[in-house]
Amino acid sequence: MFLVARSSRNGRGPDDMSRIEGVISRSSEAYERIREDLIAGILLPGTKLAISDLQERYGLGAMPLREALNRLSAEQFVLKYDQRGFAVPPLDASEFLEIQNARIVVDTAALRETIASETRDWEDRLVLAYHHLTKASKLSPDYLLSAEWSHSHTAFHKELISGCKNNWLLMFADQLFKQSQRYRVRRRQIDAEDPPRRANLLEEHRAIMDAAIEGDAETATARLIEHYRRSVETVLGEPVELCSSHLRFCRPQEK
Repeated sequence: MFLVARSSRNGRGPDDMSRIEGVISRSSEAYERIREDLIAGILLPGTKLAISDLQERYGLGAMPLREALNRLSAEQFVLKYDQRGFAVPPLDASEFLEIQNARIVVDTAALRETIASETRDWEDRLVLAYHHLTKASKLSPDYLLSAEWSHSHTAFHKELISGCKNNWLLMFADQLFKQSQRYRVRRRQIDAEDPPRRANLLEEHRAIMDAAIEGDAETATARLIEHYRRSVETVLGEPVELCSSHLRFCRPQEK
């Protein structure tokens, strides 16, 4: 009776609440599907995201799509133009470099804290995450382009630093990981066409995991940074070096 009375005071009956919940659910679906296509590179950089086109593509209404695009805009996954709608941001080399530089600071700090407080449960989760990554690598020759690899790769990096007790570090790490995904799809596209590169990519993750489980924070963080450096070089198509501060990458001419 309390719930009924409360709904009446707000002017909303059961049918109204059901409609609101339906809109929220469809907005979440729109958000997830659009973000997945952005990360996978299906929605190409520079593409205008017209509501009518998205309705046809996803089979969803205009309202949930607009709510999803506003949410993605707040997270910098899409650009929002006054009176001109939304668009996929361009891939910017300098931005990717800065994202990876921020990941050096945040992720190595989170990894050091995780290693300092390592537990058997964390080790088991990390080994299992790597096992799933290995299984995904055996699905097909172009496994790097598969959703299974993408999901397993995300899970591995999440588990790697999951023992960190600082929720702010974990939040920033998650945001930076998501922002880098649009760029890292380019590395997967390049590596997918090169068997030695594919093998090296899997081995990079194994080497990071081994050092972390052994409790060697210096080696683990160094290998994680090297993993990021190779991604930057592959995506940019040019060499980068770790600057003297060891907290950022730079092009040789910028040293």
